[in-house]
Amino acid sequence: MQLFAITANLFYTTIMNDAYLLPLPENTTLCVYDGDKLIFADCGKWLMPLFALEDFLKTYGAAHAVLCAHDTAVGKAAAVLLVRMGIKKIHANIASALAERYIAESNALCKGDDAIVFSCAHEVARLLCATEDLLEMEHNSDVMYTMLRQRAKLVQGVEVRLENVHAKYGYIKNLSFFVPAGGRLMIAGENGAGKTTLLKLLLGIYEPLSGNILVDGMQPKRLPKRVIGYIPQMIDDVAFSLSVEEVVSLGIACGKKKQRELVQKTLVRTGAAHLAGRNFSSLSGGEKQKVSLARCLAQQAKLLLLDEPTAALDADNRKMVVELLRSLSVSEIPTIIVVTHDDELLKLSSWQKLVLKSDEPDAGALHG
Repeated sequence: MQLFAITANLFYTTIMNDAYLLPLPENTTLCVYDGDKLIFADCGKWLMPLFALEDFLKTYGAAHAVLCAHDTAVGKAAAVLLVRMGIKKIHANIASALAERYIAESNALCKGDDAIVFSCAHEVARLLCATEDLLEMEHNSDVMYTMLRQRAKLVQGVEVRLENVHAKYGYIKNLSFFVPAGGRLMIAGENGAGKTTLLKLLLGIYEPLSGNILVDGMQPKRLPKRVIGYIPQMIDDVAFSLSVEEVVSLGIACGKKKQRELVQKTLVRTGAAHLAGRNFSSLSGGEKQKVSLARCLAQQAKLLLLDEPTAALDADNRKMVVELLRSLSVSEIPTIIVVTHDDELLKLSSWQKLVLKSDEPDAGALHG
């Protein structure tokens, strides 16, 4: 009787403290517990249950560090997502060595109390999944996260494709390139190379002399309103008699109450909430960039076109713009195309680079 009582007590303790270690229910691929309470279950395939979990946790009140997850299979991709969500206890039926190594690397960067407890029933060298090969040599969490959302088609952005485009101005001659949905492209080149002209071609303001331009599979002029958010070069001597809120609300098609909520939300998102009530003309260059980015977010633009976004900004505001672009590329994930001379921007990793040159063999070459 005593042995039975001890065994029963151990089982009860397991249920209370480690319920996530129990076998998954039939036809379930992911279970998440808050202590002994099952709060989330999914039967999807690949990484889709984890993306569904991410959405669920946005409105879940408890701290994510107390949550425990049991997944059918954890490769490096699943490990990246679970670590980003802050889940500290993870169990898998099958796990790859790549996943275990990534979690060990994450634990090495945090304090002992924040370490992830990871276990699995069976370990393999790698899962038989193309995503494992894709992420094997990558270590940047933001890059991997964006890549995974792109593969899952869970991005806000749209594809941009140019095919043999020839323009009247600059070095745009037989130019072809492709930016995937949620992709990021920097365009550089000397003055007069056609960088701003290229943005105006994408906007449909200019027509190419020849070639084809497609944004989300359509010619720019045929796009629905608000698909593209455009921020031109800052011209500080241009006066607008509009408030910050009025500038951000331009192009928003919704009722006044929802409009106010959206304006406030996007001003907070870009760190510009303290500018509410100000006249747009009274703002500094960096403040105008924050408000302009808020305007693009408020209209839920799927393609952001930015022309010299850091021109004439001081070091702090340049850093702010760079951080906002990085943040946007791993949260809302629109497609972003930036024209710049800024060496600091051009040094950003994981952006495609397009350098418009004169009649050289690699003119308009696109580099990853």
